[in-house]
Amino acid sequence: MLSRSALKILQKGRRFISDSFTSGTNAWYMENLFDQYKQNPESVHASWRAYFKGLETGQEEPYTAPSSLSPAASLTASTPISSNYIRDAHKAVLLLQSFQRYGYMLADLDPLNLTLNVNRHLADVRIPGPIRLENYKFTESDMDKEFDIGSSLISGFLSSSGPWAGKWKLRNIIDMCKKVYCGKIGFEYMHIPFRDECNWVRSNVEKETLFSYSAKEKKELHYKVAKAQMLEEFFHKKFSTHKRFGMDGLEGAILAVEAVIERAAEHGVTDFVIGMPHRGRLNVMANVLFMNLEEMFGLFFGTGYKDVDEGDVKYHLGQTVEREINGKKVTIRLLANPSHLEAVDPVAVGLTRAIQNTRLSRKSAMCIMIHGDAALSGQGVVYETLQFEDLHDYSTGGVVHLVFNNNIGFTTVPKDSRSGLFPTEVAKSIAAPIFHVNADFPEEIDYVSRLASDWRNEFRKSVFVDVIGYRRYGHNELDEPNFTNPKMYQLIKDHTPVLQLYTKRLVEEGVYTPEQAAAVLKGINDIHEKSFVEAKKSAESFVHKPYTLEKKEQKAKSDPNRTGVKEDILKELGTKVNTLPSDLKPHPQVAKLYKNRLNAIEKGAGIDWSTAEALAWATILTCEKFPVRISGQDVERGTFSQRHSIVHDQQEDRKKYCPLSHLETSQAVFNATNSHLSEFGVLGFEYGYSIVNPNSLIMWEAQFGDFANGAQIIIDQFLTSGEAKWGQESGLVLLLPHGYDGQGAEHSCARLGRFLQLSSEYPYAIPENFLKDRKENFFHNIQVVVPSTPANYFHFLRRQIKREFRKPLIVMSPKRLLRHKEAVSNIGEFSEDRVKRVYDDWTPELTTPSSVRKVLLCSGQLYYDLVEERKKRNINDIALVRVEQISPFPFDKVKFVADKYVNAQFQWVQEEPLNLGAWQYVCPRIKTAIGSRGDDLTAVTRKPSAAAATGYSSVHTAELLDLLDKAMH
Repeated sequence: MLSRSALKILQKGRRFISDSFTSGTNAWYMENLFDQYKQNPESVHASWRAYFKGLETGQEEPYTAPSSLSPAASLTASTPISSNYIRDAHKAVLLLQSFQRYGYMLADLDPLNLTLNVNRHLADVRIPGPIRLENYKFTESDMDKEFDIGSSLISGFLSSSGPWAGKWKLRNIIDMCKKVYCGKIGFEYMHIPFRDECNWVRSNVEKETLFSYSAKEKKELHYKVAKAQMLEEFFHKKFSTHKRFGMDGLEGAILAVEAVIERAAEHGVTDFVIGMPHRGRLNVMANVLFMNLEEMFGLFFGTGYKDVDEGDVKYHLGQTVEREINGKKVTIRLLANPSHLEAVDPVAVGLTRAIQNTRLSRKSAMCIMIHGDAALSGQGVVYETLQFEDLHDYSTGGVVHLVFNNNIGFTTVPKDSRSGLFPTEVAKSIAAPIFHVNADFPEEIDYVSRLASDWRNEFRKSVFVDVIGYRRYGHNELDEPNFTNPKMYQLIKDHTPVLQLYTKRLVEEGVYTPEQAAAVLKGINDIHEKSFVEAKKSAESFVHKPYTLEKKEQKAKSDPNRTGVKEDILKELGTKVNTLPSDLKPHPQVAKLYKNRLNAIEKGAGIDWSTAEALAWATILTCEKFPVRISGQDVERGTFSQRHSIVHDQQEDRKKYCPLSHLETSQAVFNATNSHLSEFGVLGFEYGYSIVNPNSLIMWEAQFGDFANGAQIIIDQFLTSGEAKWGQESGLVLLLPHGYDGQGAEHSCARLGRFLQLSSEYPYAIPENFLKDRKENFFHNIQVVVPSTPANYFHFLRRQIKREFRKPLIVMSPKRLLRHKEAVSNIGEFSEDRVKRVYDDWTPELTTPSSVRKVLLCSGQLYYDLVEERKKRNINDIALVRVEQISPFPFDKVKFVADKYVNAQFQWVQEEPLNLGAWQYVCPRIKTAIGSRGDDLTAVTRKPSAAAATGYSSVHTAELLDLLDKAMH
């Protein structure tokens, strides 16, 4: 935004300046120069002083410089500075700034030159006017005019000090700008609003010589390119019928990954986390993570897979390695990723942040994100992940984004896959610099990648490197690209690969003789051949042994049941958690809430849901000394104003207090943080965070349970299947508010049935180990629970952290029960030693077990409605049994209930419609548990519905009354 003074100057000067040049960076430059003039007139050149003074005084004639002024250009001290000179000087500045802002659009970045060769009609359409030389109307004689256009505010060519200070011929200005900004690298950075950051880029790139490599360094680059390209060629020759999603056409991009890591290691980074899609993954594994080639070829033979339940295709697998770089040991983690291309982005950022927190240093770990061009511009999770950039509890101090730009998606070309000129437009949303580079030029790739690493080290901000190449084969190596992109693939067929181009270049430069170059390539091929022979021998003698659960059993040593805490500890912690400092002035309602909680602790009765949650966290923080983290939208207060884990002072806006952070000096760290309005991104972040440190309780809370829909890819592809596919354990807890109260589909139903559908449990037989040692949770992929009491919620959270193994825990957390007068617990329930997987509410006041005619199995808040209805109708021969843990299903407990109520009919009752809820999951399992009596098993539900719940209170009430009537019939 221009200041009023600058606008006034521009308006007055319109007689000297064409409108087309007084916008964008041009106006920005003039404003800065004018501000500099106002502070110290002597700090700007004589011609600008003349210009500004003339405008201020309103003089119509050109200002005549006094004799004290230094001569400008070829003018003497007594020569008037003409309006033509001022206009041309200004135009020269605008032209230089236009190169800085738009030069990348004219750079030689595309090896295939697709715009000219395929989309000729677009070749000239998008070039902005300020960088078109013809718009300036310079003549040939103007080219030798000299201009002194420096400023002390700006680095590089426009600096008034250093090598560029003094007079510039217009010809030299244009030549230098073309050399820097229109070569094989395109620097896109003028969208950054901070002068120091723009100056940093200018000072690093506006040089006579951008970079210089020794013969030794060129040989090292050549060797890396050769390894990358020859590996892809070897795959293609030996495994021609396999999909591998190779990086043929972008082999030089391996240099970008290596250069970023090498330079960051020099800056002190010790841990690298790489998130990437499948294209190029095998090459990264081999040439960055140094995976054993015999093992890699074994993946193609089917012998090199990991020891996991199900496994995954080779181009989805992850790997961790320790390397020594320039004498420093570093750890590099390549994360496993499904075919959902950018889904790994938030996972990688979350994992990086967890490492940083573990190391207690933001500098220790760095995330490298590798993108495909089509996915980068097309996938919304990219933007969700970028928004972590400056968020206090999510930032990682900058991510280095490497774009493996194929100039094509599956079959879709850039003009059909994005609206921007480049796929990196989203980078501008966080003011990140973007360095585009031609993939056929290894030295340029190496240079900009190191520059990107330097940027991240300097500013702790993200940066993008866009390596622009092509895809030599189809979407996969078995695909025929000529079906849809014939012209492009004719160009690719005729294009010389990068290794041959660079080898020829180094031979011409005398770095290699042809014989030396050939020897290097032969040596690499010999390594490939030797590894292939050994892998084939191993494959021929390989005997497949099915993966068995017994391999895991040695780990399951802990007793997951002992989750209770002594009453005296509970009371001590409960008092601390619910006591606020005397100098804090909370909102009156919050003060009352804390007072009521404290009274409940002192009485040992009436403890509500949020108090139980705080007690669970407090005991984990102090007794187990494990960190606790909860994030999500508005989790500090809680969607239903129930939590208030952080209390805000009502008089001092920035003053707040977190009781859980002030329990004792040796406690672990508690963190409750409000996330940005994202589900996919934030759940992915927390999943990544959870897999680093198993000795921590990590939770994500959806604002309403149905909002987990927005993160379904993370749930399906990572959370519930990651261990089976990749051996990747996670103890992440999902809190999904669930319960029917007439508030509509999105605010009622957390899609319980969908989570149960993701369960891997076999329904038709009771597991052999179940009744013996109750390790069913260990052999299962997820846990789904619907706790109906605060105490049981307390035990579920503590059980999650007490075990020696980790499984995701999905909690259908309550809404109405948060303040339900009956949904409270006494302190003795918290000291009991185990989770209640099933509650049987039978008491002698009802009738004898043998006289019970019907057992209603249910879960969640519906239980309290059934109790009330049963009491209202004075019924004493119906037993209510709450299934608190639905998955893994408590076969033993349900069998015990069946053995107890020998004459009863069993019925499942749920709030949800017939096609939703738990019925489809529990039906076969109940039948398995109760045997032949399950033949009469029925269900009471709402009628099938496309919408999960009604939004009309009256309809909800009518449906509930009908439900209760049928259950009590």
